[in-house]
Formats: sequence, structure tokens, C-alpha cells
Amino acid sequence: MQHLVCQQAANHRAHVQTHDCLYQLSLSLQSLGFTSFPCPTPDQFRAEVAWSGDWPEAPVEAPAEAPDEADEAHEDEEMTDLLDFLGGSGAT
Repeated sequence: MQHLVCQQAANHRAHVQTHDCLYQLSLSLQSLGFTSFPCPTPDQFRAEVAWSGDWPEAPVEAPAEAPDEADEAHEDEEMTDLLDFLGGSGAT
């Protein structure tokens, strides 16, 4: 679960950074006399895409329970059924 949260945080930072670059590009193009394209300010963008990790009262999620052997056996059986339906077990 912690890995997923870290990945989501990294994705969020990447989106914010990408937007910041696009915003700076729009300002540069506008200063060169080009027609500006609609681009929210960084503060407007951050308000729209606020990630729960950015909120001071962010809820803490309980870790997911690990699947037990019965769940794994059921998933294996479903996968075998699907592969049989699709025309083979995948074995060569």
C-alpha cells in the first residue's frame, strides 16, 4: 500500500510540474506576441487537482488485507477458466 501511495504522490508531482512548464510556455509565447492559449495559473491548477496528500486532514487508509490461500486458489481457478475459454492455458 505504501508503494502505491508513493507512486500516486510522484504522479501528482509530475502533473503539477508539467502544468507549471506549460504555464511558463504560455507566458513566453504571449510575451512574443502569439495568441495565448487558455492555461490556468499554477494556483488555479493546484486547487483543481489537489491530491489528498496535500490536504492537512488527509484520511489515513487502513492497509489492505493480504489474500488468504482460498482467495488465491479461487483467483487461480478463474484465470484457468479464462485461459481455457480463450483457447489455451498459455503453456507451450
